Amino acid sequence: MEVGLKIRGIYATALTKFFTGHNLAIVLPSKQIRERFRDYKKIDSPEPIEVEIIDLEDLQGILLRGKPGKLNFVVGLIREKFFDAITRERKYGGFDFVEIEFPFLAKSALDELRNMVTPTVLNHHRLKIIASEYVDLMEEMHLSGHPEKRETVGMDLEKRFIWGRFEERKEIAIEHVKLDGKVISLSEGEIIEFNPEERSLLLQRAKFRGKDKYDGLVLPKESGDYAITEVREGDWFYKHTYYRQDGQLVGEYYNINTPIEFYPDKIRYIDLEMDVIRWPDGRVEIMEEKLLDQQQKSGYLREELVEKAKSIAKELKEKLSDSLSSPSP
Repeated sequence: MEVGLKIRGIYATALTKFFTGHNLAIVLPSKQIRERFRDYKKIDSPEPIEVEIIDLEDLQGILLRGKPGKLNFVVGLIREKFFDAITRERKYGGFDFVEIEFPFLAKSALDELRNMVTPTVLNHHRLKIIASEYVDLMEEMHLSGHPEKRETVGMDLEKRFIWGRFEERKEIAIEHVKLDGKVISLSEGEIIEFNPEERSLLLQRAKFRGKDKYDGLVLPKESGDYAITEVREGDWFYKHTYYRQDGQLVGEYYNINTPIEFYPDKIRYIDLEMDVIRWPDGRVEIMEEKLLDQQQKSGYLREELVEKAKSIAKELKEKLSDSLSSPSP
């Protein structure tokens, strides 16, 4: 299908590379994009703009608008390529739009697409959300003649803007993003430990918000309760262990999500509507599997992502059950 695409924002180079691979026309490109793709015959095409792509306000993905048939075609290409991309249909001012959020794996794939065009540090797009102009400057200074340094420069940028900003007792926000795009801010966690080599954080949380019972565990929250939260960047789940004030175990709650992303003051992920619960007596159960199936029918996510979430939950349940049945050394 012929489509005239106008693309703007931090994902422009990567997406232009992707769409030129599908022989689509790029309309009114920026000067930089025109130069980077000067050998592509459909760059700066005279075709009319049929689909326009811009950044979401929080830079976590893109907003698309255009003619319904052409828009659906472009969205379909993106969904096929980036299996963890989350798709949401929106209406603004009477117009139809599609919002696509790019979680951890999609951003990584976009990094690699961009690197095919111009030297690109690892985690480029996530770092651009944090410090856009500085990332561009460091890539120009250090990679233009030495593309092999992309990993080293990327790690240096991560240290400066993420790991270098973590310290014990610092509070970290938890952005628990629902599939429909609603962002739920869980109670902040105070850093107990952080390990850049293992890419992990250990948090203590005590300022619980919301319901008067713990999700899944269906046990009451009491004054003085606290949680120890274990998080590792890139994992498909993370663990809350809840305790009473006197140290009595309330239970363990494992949230299934897209791979976790770290930022200077927060962690972020898309909640995949499934959890694994372990009670103090050792019972282990997967929660809300049917809800995930319903969300797939609503069009937010692909079947492959649903199956991945289910396999993660199943493996986790088996591991937790086996750990209880195994004899102590």
